[in-house]
Amino acid sequence: METSIVKIKKNGTPIFLQQMLIILLLTFNQLAHGAIPGSNSTPFQTVKIVYFYPADSKLSSTWKNRLARVLKDISSYYKNELKSFGFHSDGIPFETDNTGFRYHLVQGSKPSNDYTINSGSEIEKEIFEKLASVINPNTEHVLVITSLSHKNENGTYIFHSPYYGRGSASSGLCMVADCELLDPALLTDATNKMTFTEMFATNKECTVGEFNSWYLGGIAHEMGHLFGLPHDNGFPNEFNPKTISLMGEHGSRHYKEEKWGGLQSSKFSRASVFQLSSHPLFTQRPKPLLSKNEFLLQSFKLSQVENTTKLSLHYRTDKVPYGVVALIRPYHVSEYLSNSFTSVVNQRNSAEIDIASLETNIPHEIRMLFLFDNGSVKECRKMVSQSEEGHFLTVNNFGQATVNDLIRVIENDSLDNQKQAKLDVLNRLSLDCEPIDLKTVTTDSICLSDAAWEEASVGWENPARNYYTAESNKLFFLENMGKIYDKGLYAHAPSRYTYKLEKKWRKLKIIGALRDGAQKPEGIQFIIRGNGKTLSSHYIKPNEKHLFTIDIEDVDKLELVTLDETGNNFNAWSIWCTPFLTR
Repeated sequence: METSIVKIKKNGTPIFLQQMLIILLLTFNQLAHGAIPGSNSTPFQTVKIVYFYPADSKLSSTWKNRLARVLKDISSYYKNELKSFGFHSDGIPFETDNTGFRYHLVQGSKPSNDYTINSGSEIEKEIFEKLASVINPNTEHVLVITSLSHKNENGTYIFHSPYYGRGSASSGLCMVADCELLDPALLTDATNKMTFTEMFATNKECTVGEFNSWYLGGIAHEMGHLFGLPHDNGFPNEFNPKTISLMGEHGSRHYKEEKWGGLQSSKFSRASVFQLSSHPLFTQRPKPLLSKNEFLLQSFKLSQVENTTKLSLHYRTDKVPYGVVALIRPYHVSEYLSNSFTSVVNQRNSAEIDIASLETNIPHEIRMLFLFDNGSVKECRKMVSQSEEGHFLTVNNFGQATVNDLIRVIENDSLDNQKQAKLDVLNRLSLDCEPIDLKTVTTDSICLSDAAWEEASVGWENPARNYYTAESNKLFFLENMGKIYDKGLYAHAPSRYTYKLEKKWRKLKIIGALRDGAQKPEGIQFIIRGNGKTLSSHYIKPNEKHLFTIDIEDVDKLELVTLDETGNNFNAWSIWCTPFLTR
């Protein structure tokens, strides 16, 4: 394992200094656009606060003031952690009104004992049914605090609240637990004792101060997930004996532990701050709600260079990431213990990360997070093992498809009767070809999937041209009724691709179909619109296809749309194939 956190690049600049520079540049960029609010301004991106309490419970007279202290403390923690890396922040922008924090109160339909640690989905359903007019879970970041705890006859606090977090740059939710002793003012209490039982501890005896480290830290940790942070134990040797990663194993139990005399205190890893520095809640820039980046990992390669293991990545994307985080762990080890490695991207289509040596003959999971300045993250996973001779082997059919690995898999498959068609697709995708600007085309025809779109959105994963999805090797190709199409668009419903034609084209010929394997007997609606008006529409079912031939002579704006009217988009595997424009 590596013993120093200072890695020197060939140009002599330490990697951590490059990361600090990137964070500072992001801050400057946000200030230049007026994105970061001043101390007296009101943020327009906020975290909504929901307080959930059961049907047989009443709120105490002091709950609001106590929770205000909790929220201020968590926000201040984030502010100081980000500041320690040079990132300007006012902390977490919780929703407020003219009285202070704005709480959305929801009383459950059941008594306290009828809710368990597994009641998260049920509680979410109750909350969003009652708050439908004020909170949209698909576009908001929501902190849910529950009062699902009680004191038994022995004086032990019993917590039976769900406890989790999930999220991204667009939306998120975390659910945490409250009780009368949750208060940052009590972090210094190293005298009074208490006992509590929860999902990970039974009859835990501790001081009130230590309890607050656990449960305030739990909120800080789950809010990390709310913002999209993964579990992360930090760079090897990033933390000293007095510090521990908040997002790593047991890191949430050491929140501000120094206040009651504890030995360790939770900190954000460098990778966590690197990711948070672009999140819309901290930059106050628009959330990436509809559009997703086009992204394809073309090659993934590990190599040994002297005493350093290098991870080299090559990709196609319509937006350049500012950085990459690699999270690495032996497959049998908890993800809480993943080591994190970071790299600043200084080339459009490639990145290189220095990582720690892998244990030989043990599969390791490598998670790669590509970070974009709008806060969005594209994640790819691989499983790799290293032989004692130093050779690296990628485990087939684990994680996302990568062009170079898929070429190797197909070349070695003697039973694949579509081998050459697939290799032709992959070899073209391995090239660094920029989408064609329709304004520059002088030929009489063009394949629309090779052209740059104005906007693109899909119901699952990312927009893609000339392949289906990199979610797995099995689903990579555009395939209908046994045929591999080398040209087309991934259009998992609901989807929309928009092109600017400027009335320069006469005909559009395009096939609508469902990818083989789709279990959608109701079918998908395929719609072609010109200048906002429907030019043609057709329902297509599995094992069918439909050829559209459309006159587009007067069309300035072309839209290719797919819709699933069943109410869910499960298996809505729609595709557009061989889309050609002619003069």
